[in-house]
Amino acid sequence: MSCLISCCTTATCGLCTSVASGLTNKSARIAYCGLFGVSLVVSWILREVGAPLLEKFPWISHSETHPKEWYQIQAVLRLSLGNFLFFGIFALIMIGVKDQNDRRDSWHHGGWIAKMVLWLLLVVLAFFIPNAVISFYGTLSIFGAGAFLLVQVLILLDFTHSWNDAWVEKDEQKWYVALLVVSAGCYIAAFAFSGILFIWFNPSGQDCGLNIFFIVMTMILGFVFAIIALHPAVSETIYTILNMHFIHWNVQNMFSCYISSIS
Repeated sequence: MSCLISCCTTATCGLCTSVASGLTNKSARIAYCGLFGVSLVVSWILREVGAPLLEKFPWISHSETHPKEWYQIQAVLRLSLGNFLFFGIFALIMIGVKDQNDRRDSWHHGGWIAKMVLWLLLVVLAFFIPNAVISFYGTLSIFGAGAFLLVQVLILLDFTHSWNDAWVEKDEQKWYVALLVVSAGCYIAAFAFSGILFIWFNPSGQDCGLNIFFIVMTMILGFVFAIIALHPAVSETIYTILNMHFIHWNVQNMFSCYISSIS
């Protein structure tokens, strides 16, 4: 068994090394998103199964008796704090970088093995921080999550404008049809996801009126945007459909994620 574990560990390290060395400037952004995605998955796992582990940490449980939900929140907040420190450090390092001639640009795009180790250390360190600090961070994170999601909305809107411009510049019917298909497909996905939100954020036996209000309002806004985009008085209809869709899509995601952070 020990030999098998050793082989698996070696293979995992070799895989991480290969992936890290294969990252280029273009794929670095994807790598950051991937690391953030891994963090979301790990936080979900800890939320479901991490409570018994945290109960064994004396500096977390103390002598007080806490419900299971309290430990679940602690696990998510501590992993969130580790990620905040990791991305916050690199954000501060990159202040003032304007081109690739700056030495710090190579730090942003390279050194992925060191980054993975640093990320892991910060996440582990977060589980040794006193409860009072985590409680204060949890309060700030409610507002920080809203600000973060707002920035993501602006980034996504810029991306959709660039996407739309790239396809419209081709000035061919098939690309206009593609825009319409993408918009219709995303509208369907957005409203289908809204239905799922009623299950996720409206559990039986709990008062979740605020959650329902935001979910219903985003659906209404999405419907209103669709009507405006399809109205004959609106010029450049295809362009407007796509942009209106992504406005609704981003608002939908912003509200749903923000609801989860304050519920």
